[in-house]
Amino acid sequence: MLHSTVGVQRGGGPVATARCISGLMEPVPAPMNDRPMHRRILFVADDPHLHRFLRQLMEPLEGEWQACYCRSGPEALKQLSDGPYTIVVADLRLGGGYCQELLIQTREQAPETVRIVLAGPGDQELLLRVLPLTQRILSKPCDPAELYAALQRTHSLRELLRSPAVVSIIGRLGQIPTLSTLYSRISEELLKPDYSLAKVGELVSQDPGIAARLLQVANSALIGLRRPATTPAQAVRVLGGELTRTLVLAADLFTRYNPARLKPFSIDALWDHSQAVAALAGKIAQSERLDDRSVRDSTLAGLFHDIGQLLLASQMPEAYREVLSLARREGLALAAAEQQVFGATHAEVGAYLLGVWGLHDPLVEAVAWHHAPEQCPGTTLSPLTTVHVAETLLNEQEAGRPNVGYLERLGIEDHWNRWHDLARKVETASREVPLK
Repeated sequence: MLHSTVGVQRGGGPVATARCISGLMEPVPAPMNDRPMHRRILFVADDPHLHRFLRQLMEPLEGEWQACYCRSGPEALKQLSDGPYTIVVADLRLGGGYCQELLIQTREQAPETVRIVLAGPGDQELLLRVLPLTQRILSKPCDPAELYAALQRTHSLRELLRSPAVVSIIGRLGQIPTLSTLYSRISEELLKPDYSLAKVGELVSQDPGIAARLLQVANSALIGLRRPATTPAQAVRVLGGELTRTLVLAADLFTRYNPARLKPFSIDALWDHSQAVAALAGKIAQSERLDDRSVRDSTLAGLFHDIGQLLLASQMPEAYREVLSLARREGLALAAAEQQVFGATHAEVGAYLLGVWGLHDPLVEAVAWHHAPEQCPGTTLSPLTTVHVAETLLNEQEAGRPNVGYLERLGIEDHWNRWHDLARKVETASREVPLK
């Protein structure tokens, strides 16, 4: 039996480790201490103008962050041994193609370190190669407010995920699902400079259960293909490699468990609800003129937003039946009932899982705070916003209410009527294109 140890908590220090045993992750909480975590950040850029610009940007934050600056990939690779670093920020166009190598080495040597890439308007092809390796992407030239907000959100997210309540419930779970072999093989293919979507389609076709789910998603209101896809290869050609990769991750998780063993919790109901939230979140992102990546992240975050429910219900079925009973008996929202029973909610547990899997931060924070978006720093509309709004609109009949203070902070509280109209259109499309 193969044993290995990997970090499962990002942030300023290790909070838990996991033993990978026979394809399952067994969480083992590490001792907590009261020492403040020292925040260190490594910037890597060989462009002298960008290098100087980053130094100037960080001057106001010298009291909060200890920054180190490297002018080349080889220098940065040596500097990693001087870690740990809370965050590594690398220019995508680092000379010699070293950005990808740096991200790979950072992931292997310090999995708890957050990996951020700076990318410009013409970097789409390069960006596709490193997407599986990075957790946040910032535009270049980098807006100071955008950088400061990204650092603040990254730090706040790690603080949430290493809270005693979250670590405690993760420690009580019997098993945390690992990434599937199919997901890993697709990731390896997409890292190749000459990757092939045809090869990705072939890989998906090898797993009938996941292939069926992928086709279901591709032909649903979530994606809205003009012509239905009838084979995994057709779906992959339309979806693209990166979107396929993440959808495979969701489809795999929803096919791992026997629905009959989890009753009265319903996997099918959760799957259908997740697709509806994903479709509406994507439409809201489009209506707010967010960039293509944010639209896609909104869709994917909607698909994953309640994944913590599946994890809790599958690993602690008796306790989750108590949650469902409490919610019905006292008229509580599910998250409130979970808080009473577990001391944490499905949102935090789901975010923890996505963090373990290495998904990038906009997805993780959308899952973590979709019930309490006001706890996430920042004043920009993001996938968190679209998922919170979509979930609220679709739950209105169950007394769902938006966080008005959060929407006011973003200056978009008057957009509600427009979103209502979108919700009706998505619900109509969902009825016209069956999700089951």
